[in-house]
Amino acid sequence: MKKMITLGITAALVALSSAAPAVADDPAAGVDGRGGRHQPRCETVTGDGSVTFTRDEGKTIMATSQALKPVVYTTGLVALDRPGRLLAMSNNTLLTSKDAGCTWTRVGEVNGWYIRLTAARGGRAYAWDNQGAISLVTPGGVTPLTSPTSEVAGLGADPLHRDRLRVMDGDGQLRESRDGGRTWEPVGTPAFQGGEPQRIYTAVFHPDDLDHVVLGTVWEGIRVTYDGGRTWTRSTGLGEPGEKVNVFSATISPAAPNVVYAMGINLKESHEQVPSDGRHIYRSLDGGATFAPIVDQTSAITLPNGPEMAAHPADPGVLYFVWGTGWQGIGTDVYRYDARTGQVTTTHNAYDRVTSMAFNPTDPRVMYLGVAEEV
Repeated sequence: MKKMITLGITAALVALSSAAPAVADDPAAGVDGRGGRHQPRCETVTGDGSVTFTRDEGKTIMATSQALKPVVYTTGLVALDRPGRLLAMSNNTLLTSKDAGCTWTRVGEVNGWYIRLTAARGGRAYAWDNQGAISLVTPGGVTPLTSPTSEVAGLGADPLHRDRLRVMDGDGQLRESRDGGRTWEPVGTPAFQGGEPQRIYTAVFHPDDLDHVVLGTVWEGIRVTYDGGRTWTRSTGLGEPGEKVNVFSATISPAAPNVVYAMGINLKESHEQVPSDGRHIYRSLDGGATFAPIVDQTSAITLPNGPEMAAHPADPGVLYFVWGTGWQGIGTDVYRYDARTGQVTTTHNAYDRVTSMAFNPTDPRVMYLGVAEEV
């Protein structure tokens, strides 16, 4: 039976779980006026240029002390549960900041390609890529782990139990570790039964509930579980019955678990050369069981395959997504969708791409951007 999801789009905010210290705080770093987590107190970001931030949703982006040199993709970026601490992946280099993103230094190298980061309890994160590489990463170093699979579609970490994490493998089977990634066992049933072949583009876990997982697939659209893989539901609303939809990226709102956003291509619409090319961002208000299109590709909005997407951490009605290219110095658009108005607004910057986004835990107006330099 599905877990009942009762939070509405205007539901009370979900508080981020706190944890016992695993990394010492820096007493020299500035603390925000509310006595909470650190805020950035700089007008220039010191580092190699991989990470910057904005306080106004991309209208103004902080300058960096160095210009980013090609070819770099900053594919992982997370705020940790320690004041002022962040981690980022710049190609294979792990970077850390202990002053809320003002200064970035190199920690070490991580195995993998196009490496993502998932924040975990205890001042740490897990680095992973689609080819199955998994590492424990902290501001102090990198520890490679044993992977349960040769293909990882997504990784989630339990916010309450520091050594519990799950991955979705390429066959749609959830696998769980209770010892920080040293040993693994399957949980639940595969998302695809009867030997049906399938490819998973993405698997996203709700940050407060590892049982809630949304899969974006080739042709089959979205499948979702609310009970840790014991049962799976094929989502509706991505197209008419029988239409094939590729779903490349998705995100679950941290503020309301019933709100899910996804980007996909309706292949029938694409083949018919409709104005949107079949490219849409969809939204679900029931945790991923049913969707409706909310943003279409237009002459003013470009939806590439698998755009970087980030749901606002405090407002479930706001979604950020990006498009960028280094071709002819076009740069990057950061789009903001607001469910209250149904409108998309755009800010532009000169980076080739924005390949990761994160938010300051106590002030979501501070948005961190991991950037790319391709040319």
